[in-house]
Amino acid sequence: MARAKRTERAAARRRYRAATASDPAIEGDAGEEPAPSTGRSTTSAPRQAATTAPARVGFVDAFKLSIRPLHVRPDLAALPWIARHSHALWLPILITIVSTLATAVTGATDLVTGLLFTYFVVFPAIGGVFVGGFLAPRASWLVGIVIGLVSAVCYVALGYAGKLPAGFAEQFNLNQAGSAVSAFIYSPIMGAFFASGAAWYRRFLKLSSPNRTARRASQSPKQRPGDGRTRGGGSSQKAGVKR
Repeated sequence: MARAKRTERAAARRRYRAATASDPAIEGDAGEEPAPSTGRSTTSAPRQAATTAPARVGFVDAFKLSIRPLHVRPDLAALPWIARHSHALWLPILITIVSTLATAVTGATDLVTGLLFTYFVVFPAIGGVFVGGFLAPRASWLVGIVIGLVSAVCYVALGYAGKLPAGFAEQFNLNQAGSAVSAFIYSPIMGAFFASGAAWYRRFLKLSSPNRTARRASQSPKQRPGDGRTRGGGSSQKAGVKR
């Protein structure tokens, strides 16, 4: 009785193997581990995926899709993460502080310091908020507000210290309190506006010209013929032949 059962099981296994061998769709699914893939197959798949360029979006559709709604609470919650994991905040703030120190030392008399003072300190600080908005992964308007406040603090500090350039110093000294209030009001508002515009422009470029991203992804580093792996493999083979 037991021998008959074993015979039936063996026959059933033979029939199963014959059926699976004739059907290539289920071949290799019977608990077997897949064979290790070669280097050529592993490199060809990412190249094929990278060469598949996304469809280009029209100008009007890219314009509309680049607009993002305002999410106040999630953006506020994401601000610490943006400050730690991106360059959107600390890079323009660092440039603003350096521009302020350079203006205090040189008086913005040379071309470089004058440009830094104009675009990163004077409100609205177009250069700083544009850099922050372009680099911000999200909450670009909030990044613009923070950078605008920093530039307002630097401008007012230069004004009260008497380190502003001649034309700006005259306007600031006419009404110091009014100039300070104007800086702290208009600089964050204009900063949010320009930073949001920079973020929109980044998304618009990504949608209207996706081929650039595809080309960058397809340019993977190629293995040189004389790298360490090839030399190691060749030396091991030569050592075996000598032995």
